Amino acid sequence: MSIDFQVAVIGAGITGASLAAQLASQGLDVALIDQGSPASRGASAYSGGLIRLYDRDPLLMEMTARALKAMAGPVFTSAYAGALRQSGVLYRAGLEQQLALDMAIERYASADYPMHRVQGYGPYKARADRADLFEARACTADVRQITARLCGLVRQQGLVLEHCQVQDIDWQADGSACLSLTGERLRCRLLVLACGAWTTGLLPQLDLQTRAIPLARVLTDQDWSLPVIDAPMASYAIALSGHIVQSGCEPRDRASLPEELAGPDARHMLDACQRISHLRPQAKARVLDILPGFDCYSADSRPVLGFVDDTRALYVATGMSGVGFKFAPAVAEIAAEQIGRYLSGVTSEPEPRWRGLSVRRALLTRGAEQRSGSHGA
Repeated sequence: MSIDFQVAVIGAGITGASLAAQLASQGLDVALIDQGSPASRGASAYSGGLIRLYDRDPLLMEMTARALKAMAGPVFTSAYAGALRQSGVLYRAGLEQQLALDMAIERYASADYPMHRVQGYGPYKARADRADLFEARACTADVRQITARLCGLVRQQGLVLEHCQVQDIDWQADGSACLSLTGERLRCRLLVLACGAWTTGLLPQLDLQTRAIPLARVLTDQDWSLPVIDAPMASYAIALSGHIVQSGCEPRDRASLPEELAGPDARHMLDACQRISHLRPQAKARVLDILPGFDCYSADSRPVLGFVDDTRALYVATGMSGVGFKFAPAVAEIAAEQIGRYLSGVTSEPEPRWRGLSVRRALLTRGAEQRSGSHGA
């Protein structure tokens, strides 16, 4: 039996679900496919969901600004309602970032989204070697809840296939695709890969890498109501409940696919305690567990967004580097604009400001293919 759709999206994490919901809202017939349940694996499954604006990369900051606006728009407002907790965030930068912080404030600070330079905040005392930025409207999010709601929007006029493995993709002469699923075949005019760390399994010519994101849940004897990021130390803490915080830890193993990653071990437990002690020197910490998160990374840590070539109706939205939840609404809007033009027969380049996300920069050259064997853990 064959099922026909205009668009099939592989991957029901926050990125794939956002993109599918955006396309469905525009009247397209969409199928969203996942090998598990929505947001059950990868970065979406375990994320603390911190949504903040400042980024050292101006392009990523621009994407986040667009995402913040989209969250209040017609497609995403119901999905995000009640799933966000406004907490504010303290970003502690090195002194060399002071000018960048001031430029970000000048460009993005507003009554709706205030951003201020501060000298310490709350329990975090000022440090002579840090430049502090406080974003009062930063939020933490329940990423799995938001993803489930977005899947609900897709179901209203499309299809969500859970626990469904894509076994093969057969490209037709007109550029459309026929997907072999478990016992069924699904035909689509356009295929979107939004499957994060599994992307290279379906499209090996992309120069992407799977990296572990070990996420420690740590019990401390102090309150952590305010998330904090110490950029020079690459450390952060996000409050989960009471005195329990989540913190990313090193080392972060690398592989070609998630199944090849080693699981968390004693190294990560020790590292998590050291990071918490750095952020709050007086805190006593005990690691409760470490979640085996992972995601897909590009060489420049920017998302990979766009059509792969001129012969297939194949669009990719991947390489979110562990923070796709804050980009997802913007990724959905940008992708939907490009996909809509393609389906209407209009061929055009992406907006100039988004060309830094192009797929072309992530395609393997002959030399890169030879080096790809060094990507293992």
